[in-house]
Amino acid sequence: MPEGADTTVEEAHGELSLARVALAEDDLQHAASHLAGALAYAPGLPEVHELLAVLATRAHGPELFPIEEPIFIGTVVAHAHLLAPTDPARALTMLAQATAADPEKPWADVSWVRALDLASLEPQVIAQIFTTVMRPLGDPAAPGIRAANEVYLDLARRAVTAHPDAAMIHATAAGLGRRLGATAQAVSWGEHAVRLEPSKLTLVWYAYALRADGRTEAGIAVLRDAYRRYPTELDLCADLSNWLAAQGHFDEAQSLLEEAVRLDPSDDCVVHTLHRLRYDRDGEARHLIDLADYTRDHPPAGHEHHELEHCCQGRNWLGMPAPATEACINALIQAPSGLTRLSLSALEVPSALGVVRRAFPGADVSIAGPPPADMVDPLRAGRALWAYEETIATPAVQPPPPAANDLVRQVVTPGWPHPIAAYDQALPLGQLPITDLLALLVYPPAPPPELAELPPGWWERCVQVYVCLGILHSAELGRDHPTDTTAHRRLLTELAFGIEDWITEAALFALIVAAWSDPSCRIEVRETVGTRFVRAVEASQERVVTILDSLATLALITPEMIPAVTSLASDILAAPAAAPEASSSSSSSNKKRSWLRLFRRGKD
Repeated sequence: MPEGADTTVEEAHGELSLARVALAEDDLQHAASHLAGALAYAPGLPEVHELLAVLATRAHGPELFPIEEPIFIGTVVAHAHLLAPTDPARALTMLAQATAADPEKPWADVSWVRALDLASLEPQVIAQIFTTVMRPLGDPAAPGIRAANEVYLDLARRAVTAHPDAAMIHATAAGLGRRLGATAQAVSWGEHAVRLEPSKLTLVWYAYALRADGRTEAGIAVLRDAYRRYPTELDLCADLSNWLAAQGHFDEAQSLLEEAVRLDPSDDCVVHTLHRLRYDRDGEARHLIDLADYTRDHPPAGHEHHELEHCCQGRNWLGMPAPATEACINALIQAPSGLTRLSLSALEVPSALGVVRRAFPGADVSIAGPPPADMVDPLRAGRALWAYEETIATPAVQPPPPAANDLVRQVVTPGWPHPIAAYDQALPLGQLPITDLLALLVYPPAPPPELAELPPGWWERCVQVYVCLGILHSAELGRDHPTDTTAHRRLLTELAFGIEDWITEAALFALIVAAWSDPSCRIEVRETVGTRFVRAVEASQERVVTILDSLATLALITPEMIPAVTSLASDILAAPAAAPEASSSSSSSNKKRSWLRLFRRGKD
């Protein structure tokens, strides 16, 4: 029995009890209402159908279950059952719509559907029913959904027998069968559909059935045939290219897509697929930025596209924050149950040490050596969020109010689909005052219970990311010019050049997202990110910069970043981590390179 099924059956029995009481009092309206509720909880419960049959003898036809706004799924299903004797096609269509809305329940698995004479239904009606339920099932359907909807596989088997010459029934049965685990049968149905009518749809459903049955190369051959027959149907090109790339045929896939783009540069399926394929091949973020630009200028007119999300998922800064690398965070991971003493060989950023001190307030944290001046002082004048006394950093602002903490818990998630989606998700935080947003950066609230098991520091880093994106949305900063983010970027730049911290990364990420969203600020953001990154590279020649790899990743996803900086960032990410050199000031000055001069030469 599926998880939670016992609860829903109990709820259904409760509704049935109320329906029986109403029926005994001849209150048919309330009886029908409670019976619809019982059907919504447990559509296959025999007692529900027994009482529905009793009610049907008292109310003539399905009018007792009117289909009106707001539509309730239990009412729709009850209406369908009472409609079945006079209009089985319409009744089955309604059950299919219920399945599409909630495929986890067996809406159509009832005796009259199992016994239905499909020869009496028009082929196009059956094909439309299969099409309605097909996509919501999943591809393939999860085991629970498959079990709840096996009745449709039974319908498919009987339908192809009842209508042996109906190509679309065989084709849609193939689409349905592959989702419900009958892949070999789906191949047979798809092949028969193509023999009857080699149309675009029959060829596509046959190809997908072959791939589901583990015969991808054969499926590719069918898609090639479909694209040859219908060369203007560029969605076929997108599908074919995806399959070719998945089989390692990247050159052919890219060649097909580039030719298709030349034929029709406005075809969103082809353009999205081409950008994703380019990114999959070389990992350069410029392809994703181009895709984001295209999506902004050409909103999808048909179905949704998920190529950008596919490319960004699980990747540092594209779909989640780069993980913390500080030794103090590693110590928390190794000693999750208790930490009484922590000795660090060098000062680490205040947000990381703040995680340790909040987790174990009584822990003795000792830091060897004097604090580096470029760690405890901001690189540029600006708003101070931290204040150092020797090696101890404390917040330089007051804590945020409880309402701000509550809003953060509602907005922040452990990752994001892609940078533009993160920007959109942070919109509610833009209504907070700037003082609250700055406070949240150094006083991150405790995570909600469902996120309490994240790795140490992950929640805090996500909070800082979304808060910096909230600054980008700030209504306070945009009061005079709502569509101009100049003031927002100015504040984020101050934070990026403040005391070295995780906030540095979050502020730079927000600036990069601004550049993804608004091409007009790309040169400005490129210079900010590039300059802050190369300052960190220079510092790393004297000491460990724990956020250096993260800043390198951020440089690589910055729009229009100069090649000298992207090359440097790639070299840093490719090099093994090393401890800072111990050398005299004279020898180190001979070895130092002026990365800032390199950055400036690259811009010229």
